[in-house]
Order: sequence, then C-alpha cells, then structure tokens
Amino acid sequence: MTTGSPAAAQSLLDTPARTVQPAATRPPVARAKSARSRPAPVPSVRTVTLVSGEPGSTALDTAYDLTTGLGGEGPRLQAVVGAGGERAITDVLRTRGVDMGILTTADLKRAETEDVGRQVVYIAKLHNVELHALARADIAHLTDLDGKVVNLGEAGSSTQQVARRVLQHLGIRFTEANFGPAEATARMRGAEAEGIAASFFLTGKPGALYAGLAAADGLHFLPVPYEPGLGDIFYPASLGHAEYPALIKGEESVDTVAVAAVLVAFDWAERTDRYRQLAAFTTALFAGFDRLRAPGRHPKWREVNLAAALPEWRRFKPAQQALDERVRQAAGGTGTGTAMAGGGAR
Repeated sequence: MTTGSPAAAQSLLDTPARTVQPAATRPPVARAKSARSRPAPVPSVRTVTLVSGEPGSTALDTAYDLTTGLGGEGPRLQAVVGAGGERAITDVLRTRGVDMGILTTADLKRAETEDVGRQVVYIAKLHNVELHALARADIAHLTDLDGKVVNLGEAGSSTQQVARRVLQHLGIRFTEANFGPAEATARMRGAEAEGIAASFFLTGKPGALYAGLAAADGLHFLPVPYEPGLGDIFYPASLGHAEYPALIKGEESVDTVAVAAVLVAFDWAERTDRYRQLAAFTTALFAGFDRLRAPGRHPKWREVNLAAALPEWRRFKPAQQALDERVRQAAGGTGTGTAMAGGGAR
C-alpha cells in the first residue's frame, strides 16, 4: 500500500468501514488493469565510477573527456567531482561504488607509507600537471612570501601536498590558507590589506582558471625553481605565453615544477562483476585512445603515453594485456600503435 501525507492517512482512518462485496460480484477489470499498468523491469546499466578533481582542474577535464570521448564503447562512465590528494585515495579505497580515481604521483608517494599498494592498481600514467604560483604584484620571488599568507588549496588536496613540500624545501615560513583556487584568486584581486599574497594550484596547463586574468589585474606567475632535493617525483617544467598570453609576455616563460597524473583503480577480485566492468572500460580506453587526442579535447591528451610505467606500482591486468596487444599489432604492421603515442609524463 502506498502511504500518502499524514492528513490523507488520517482521513482513511476516519472513513467508516465499508461493506465488502462478495468476490463473485466484484468487477474483474480493476485487477487486470493494475497488472497491465505495472512498469516493466528496467535492465541494469553497466557503469564504472571515477572520482576526479576539483572544478577548474585538468583531472575534471580528463574525466569529462573520458565520459564523452570513447564513442559509447564499454560501460557507462560516471564521473564524480573530488578534491584529489588523500581524499581521492580514501574514495578509491573505501567509498562505496567508486572504482577509479585520478591521482598524482605525489599522492601515490604519500600513500606508499599506508601500504595501499595491495588494494590499488594503475591503469595508465597520464600527463604532467604543473604547479601554478599566482601572486600579487608586490611579490617578485618565492622568498618574498616569507611571513605572508599563502593559499595552498583545499586541505588534503594534491595542491596542498605539493606546494607545502616546495615551500618547506626552500625554507620559506608562511601562514597557510585553504581556499579553493577560484575563491583565493578573487580575494587576491580585492583590496584586503591583510589578504593572500600568493595562491598555488596544481593543474595541467593551460588552466581554465587563469583564462580571464590579465596583467592589469595586478597578478602574475611566480617562478618555482626545480631542485633535485625535492624528490624523484618532481620534474622541471615551465609556463609560457602560448598557454597564458594575457599573463606572460612574448617569448618569456616562467619556470615551475610538475608531477604526473595517474589513473588508478581499486583492485577488485577477478571473478567479480566490478572487475569485469572495469576491464571492459580499460579495453575501450586503449581501443578508443585516438579519439581522446582529437582536436577539441584537452591538449594534455597529446602528452599521454599509455606505455609509460610506474615501477613501484602494479598495472591493472587488463591494461597490461591491452598494451601487449597494441605492441603485437604495431610489430606485425596490423595496427597504428598510436595508443602509445605522445611524450607522456616523465
């Protein structure tokens, strides 16, 4: 019986009892109509769920391209907005219904201490993501941030981990703020005397967040020096005029550091339906990789090399099988081998 509002339920209780008709005199039409009006069972939809990054991040753009760029092959991909970092690891490990996540090598390095390698595998090492340090006009160098308020992004995010590591390595003392990159940028453009001096954001260039900014806003990118002492997960990188024409002049460039983005998955048991769905998605990814590199997709896809390895981590078995098949096709001249194209994250 369907229960309505409390008032409706009370009216039923207040209604006098009716005389029940004998079964022989009841019209059979009502029962037949009820049976015909019952909706047919809806077939289950094959889905895999991916937790991506925060708004404005390359991880979220990557997730969107994956949901729309594989031509309907494989199971339906459901993308969920996340914050990256330790929360993404937690989502992949413990959140019900989540199969995959887009993390960085900095996230995975931190996770090594928690022994999550037995439960997490990687499908593909993706592109590099660059550390953007946006500062007020009165801040010329990172050392000028000493004693200032600096935004490191949401607590627990990949940005916080990487930016904090860089600043601490350089011996810069700062007061940490934890705003989203858009809110921090808006605060920096304001006239607050004790406002944020600089804001960091870890995202692949060009970052959409900076598209509406210009030098007239009184903001600019700070150089971030690469030093080997940062660790082997960091790479030297740069931001240029081509990516940010309104913030970087002519042939100038701004040095920075980068880490790699990685598509990881929970290590489901092979006999489970979740494993089979994830395997079907992986097959579709390798088969449809060229579509992701087409014009109109994020330019970072052109950097991806699906053959790039993470020596300390296990590759998802169907991903390795798909990669081996592409190698055999390329060697036999029966395939283009473009699934391994691109410079790839180093």
